[in-house]
Amino acid sequence: MRSMHAPNVAHAQRRIFHTLTGSPPHLAHPALAPAAGAQRQQYQRFRWRILPPEVDLLVRTAQAVLNEHGIDEPLQWTPRLPARALRNLVLPGSEPDSITVTHLHQSVPMGDFSIAKVAQALNTITAHAISLLSENPVDWSPPRFRRIQHTATRIGQWRIWYEQDHLSLQEIADREGTSLATVRLAFLKNGVQLHPAGSYPGRPRRR
Repeated sequence: MRSMHAPNVAHAQRRIFHTLTGSPPHLAHPALAPAAGAQRQQYQRFRWRILPPEVDLLVRTAQAVLNEHGIDEPLQWTPRLPARALRNLVLPGSEPDSITVTHLHQSVPMGDFSIAKVAQALNTITAHAISLLSENPVDWSPPRFRRIQHTATRIGQWRIWYEQDHLSLQEIADREGTSLATVRLAFLKNGVQLHPAGSYPGRPRRR
């Protein structure tokens, strides 16, 4: 995992335990449970500083654990309660659904930050802010890395446009709002056969 150093492997295992059981890691087996104090704080920081692709990787790993043991259960389950059961329930802070992902990410500074201040900006409690950041992680990647990630997710569609829909490299670049060089380099790295300039796959070359 790109954002993790060796000591954080244990944090990843704690995150998987937390995902599978719903229990905080300090209730896990002593070999896995974080020690009190600084180590617990480090795990909490790990939860809200993790990158979105790393969250996806840990979720897939947790699901693989269930599959390996023949457990056909969802990773998360929310009981369906009638609205009248919650009508008079007073909870601290904002309603969970009232905080959008955009508002959440705008409230989190890119450098070091206090989760308490983020919670205050969101008009909620720290536990809620931590939960929101865990479910909707901020992409802390630098712009260049994000562009590379975006290209990796779009190359399949670009290839369809080029090979099946016969769009030119420039047309693909214009459609995606990127540069011609970016599309060309992505195709070269992914083994897409480029056609002569001025021609389109499946079309006669322009004169």
